[in-house]
Amino acid sequence: MTLPPVSPLLNSLFNVARAKYRAENEAWVQLSYRLSGRFNLVTALSSIQREGDLDILLRCLEDEFNTSGMDFSFHYQMMFSETWIVACYEILRAFQQRDREAAKAGTPTSGVSELHEFKSIFTDFELLRMPIAKFEIAKDNKELEQPLPMRRVGDDETKPIEFYDPKDPSRFHIMPKGVSSRGSAVWLALDVRNSRQHWVERRDLADRLLSLLKLVKGAGELEAEQNAAAQALAQADR
Repeated sequence: MTLPPVSPLLNSLFNVARAKYRAENEAWVQLSYRLSGRFNLVTALSSIQREGDLDILLRCLEDEFNTSGMDFSFHYQMMFSETWIVACYEILRAFQQRDREAAKAGTPTSGVSELHEFKSIFTDFELLRMPIAKFEIAKDNKELEQPLPMRRVGDDETKPIEFYDPKDPSRFHIMPKGVSSRGSAVWLALDVRNSRQHWVERRDLADRLLSLLKLVKGAGELEAEQNAAAQALAQADR
């Protein structure tokens, strides 16, 4: 039996996702131009659009989430979700680093990484990325001064307490995960800096990223606003 080629099937998947989530697809494209322009990092444009493509494909998988568990669709969904988390983190980290270096050099920053909304989004990506990519608690070498007592998910108080030691080279942290009511992957993020833990939903992170469109002005809009302010100031000085 001759098996069909995979590439056409893969193209079809993304084409269907773009048709189902046309508005979100357009929003990702707009966000890619806006952020890459504000950070003056044009090479990030295609990277953001790729993560946008993966997001809308994941939205389709989330909509079709099968609670019976009779196939491997959630396995692939989780695989893509973790890939999306790590890739988005790296893009945002590059943006943040670019602003930090600009500030140190005394040159203008984008102003975007200073927004509360950007910081909140980046923090959640950061808390998820380290356990996913390295099986470690985020910031453990900076924030944990002594071993952290922990229990496995589902264990009651009769089970012995285990310790996560940031100085132990054999340490590991398996982050609890699950599925939200929307069929999206969720993870229990451990924030040792603030001594708290909270569930983070993949789809919510994507929605929060897209909401930056309402907060981040495009390069042209920003320039026009700055020119208008300069003109108003000049007229006030006359």
